[in-house]
Amino acid sequence: MLSSIHIKDFAIIDQLDLDLQAGMTVVTGETGAGKSIMVDALSFALGARADSGVVRNGAKRAEISAVFDIKKLKPVQAWLDEQMLDDEDDCILRRVINHDGRSRAFINGQPVNLTQLSELGDFLVDIHGQHEHQSLFKPQTHLQLLDRFADLSAETQELRSLSKNISDISTKLTSFKESLKDKNDRRDLLTFQLEELEKAPIDRAHDIENDHKRAANASKLLEQGQQSLMALNEDEENIISQLGRVIHIISDMKNMDDGVSNTHDLLQSALVEIEEASHELRDYLERLDIDPAEYEQLDQELTLLHDLARKHQVTMTDLPETKQTIEQELEQLSGDEQTFDDLEKELSLQQENYSKLATKVSKARAKSAKELEKQVVKLMKDLGLGNGVFEVALNPTDKDSFKSQGLETAEFMVSTNPGQKPQPLRKVASGGELSRISLALQVINAQTIQLPTLIFDEVDVGIGGGTAEIVGKLLADLGKKAQILCVTHQAQVAAQGHQHLMVAKSQDKKSTQTELQQLDTDQRIEELARMIGGVEITETIRSHARELLAHGEH
Repeated sequence: MLSSIHIKDFAIIDQLDLDLQAGMTVVTGETGAGKSIMVDALSFALGARADSGVVRNGAKRAEISAVFDIKKLKPVQAWLDEQMLDDEDDCILRRVINHDGRSRAFINGQPVNLTQLSELGDFLVDIHGQHEHQSLFKPQTHLQLLDRFADLSAETQELRSLSKNISDISTKLTSFKESLKDKNDRRDLLTFQLEELEKAPIDRAHDIENDHKRAANASKLLEQGQQSLMALNEDEENIISQLGRVIHIISDMKNMDDGVSNTHDLLQSALVEIEEASHELRDYLERLDIDPAEYEQLDQELTLLHDLARKHQVTMTDLPETKQTIEQELEQLSGDEQTFDDLEKELSLQQENYSKLATKVSKARAKSAKELEKQVVKLMKDLGLGNGVFEVALNPTDKDSFKSQGLETAEFMVSTNPGQKPQPLRKVASGGELSRISLALQVINAQTIQLPTLIFDEVDVGIGGGTAEIVGKLLADLGKKAQILCVTHQAQVAAQGHQHLMVAKSQDKKSTQTELQQLDTDQRIEELARMIGGVEITETIRSHARELLAHGEH
């Protein structure tokens, strides 16, 4: 489980150190306070792509560390041991994101790449977001959900592998047939083409094109650059001088009224930027050199690259890939080729293995589809869709196509009105219905995932009243099997938590910060009352909050 998380200079968080418990932890706070920031930070610690925009304004870098208790997590221990990253009973994931967008990742203090971080994250946390229901518009995700419910990840991975093997062998067979027609002539042609490509500067195509463009326009660049430099810093009424005078005036105003302080600071920053731009432009113009001989050389090289690109019917930047393809084909022609009969036997064996496994997967899908239908319908009823019908339509594909997904596709069919024939989910479900069906699928999916920590980020949006209380109970029940972290707007959900955290945002003239506070019983009552009643909190609302909390105690 997730034991603690440390966040520094991330978004609007200055510094946050949080210890987490088992069971269900709820996170609440006013709209805009940044409830989901902790979830976003954790996703980066688990390997999500990041850019400089996540670094707090004015900071050099953002840092996120997450500590997991892995004493009972054998798959995690095995993975760490395999990667030679194992440590004691805890596993520490750390991510540092610089203000220039570059980042570094660490597992137990050792540097790793994002792929490793993401792989490990898949063993530790599953995040369900508020927009997850949008994926239900895509039928291709339905089969993935069904396979996860049926615990077919190993089988479907093997199916994809077999499908790729079949495709690769078929491609080899086609290539082998063609090469047998006139092997020697093909080798001679490829050898000639390879020599042409090796003599040409194909790895510098992009640089040559840019250098040629710059050399061709050197006179104009010099003229326009000098004009710009004069306007910035050298004319009698240049921009820097004028801006300096304005700053001097504003500085006098600032002595009389602090109200123009921000204006003064912005202008001062602008002056620094303009002066730096002027220096860079002057350096650029000094480096700009017009060399006719160099231009002629660039022109010849560019013409050669264009000719080769037309010859091979690719772009200039694709020429290195073309060269690699030619080298691979030459290697295949020159080496000890696998005989045509051997390839056919291998293809037949792979196809036979695929058919056996695909048939087994199809039977498991059909059986699991019925069970999934029952569970979804039950939860739909609990979530206020008592007349709902949910079906999983399994549509056969061409068995001889050996597709990666197997012998069928899946599409969720639904009816929310009595007597209505089930139709594709994307066509009939309203936004509110879709979010409830999505929530039902997420809860069921979470029950089948053997992960220590599950995060639900505002998945209860658009749900209220008694339905929200049911959602809270469902998540609290999950909390008995796994650690649950739930970001919510609903008091009925928040009251079910074993631990309650409140996010608060504070502002001053210089910055905005988010803080996270663990609430005791009295503070929880106040927070639940705020969620129920808004700005004006009465004793009646507090009484309701107490009832909710008492009703939600486990």
